Formats: sequence, C-alpha cells, structure tokens
Amino acid sequence: MGERFRPRPENYGVNLLQSHEPHPGMTVRVKQGHWKSKFSGMLGTVEHRWGHSDHPALDVRLENGRLELFWFHELDKA
Repeated sequence: MGERFRPRPENYGVNLLQSHEPHPGMTVRVKQGHWKSKFSGMLGTVEHRWGHSDHPALDVRLENGRLELFWFHELDKA
C-alpha cells in the first residue's frame, strides 16, 4: 500500500467531503489547522458552488455571518 493511501490518525472521526457532494444548503465545517486559522473549526452553510465539478470552490456563510470562499477540500461534512 502506498504512503498516499495509508490511513492517517488525523483523519479518524473526520467526515471527508467529496468534490461531488457539496451543494447549497449543506452544513460544513472548516478543517482544523486551516491556513486561515481564524476560521478553523467553524461551522457554515454552503450558499453557492463555483468552478469545475471535480474541484469546486464554495461560498460558505460562516456562523459569524461572514461569507467566505473555500475550496471543497478545505471543508468537512458537519
């Protein structure tokens, strides 16, 4: 098994988001350790989906009311 496909401890208990899943109205959580650390762990609701279906960007309305743009891989299912 390649290193890329080995289970990693940081992924246990995480609901990984697949590129085809996010849709408007879906509740998501910003991944822990996100480079925009002030948003790390925050809940939000997807408002709009942009770009290619294999690698979408998402407008997310965060729990503090702020609208932020994220790549799908920066979010988890809530």
